[in-house]
Amino acid sequence: MTSLQAAETAKAKIRKLLDGTPGINGIGIAWDADGEPCVRVNVREDVARIDRQRIPTRIGGVGVQVETIGEVHLQSRRRVR
Repeated sequence: MTSLQAAETAKAKIRKLLDGTPGINGIGIAWDADGEPCVRVNVREDVARIDRQRIPTRIGGVGVQVETIGEVHLQSRRRVR
């Protein structure tokens, strides 16, 4: 059984491992199909194969999911009066 603390530690390790890698949109905690905490790495569709191969499938006994998503844009939420 994976603890949330182990997943947080794995997340920090992956963040350090992938620091500066182009095409990485975010790294967070998610839950796998068995309900265990894991690390999720969000990558853009155009991430280079060599960079994608740098992402481990497990780190410190914690599973890693890779999710391909489009480009992330920050949107402002302004009130319209």
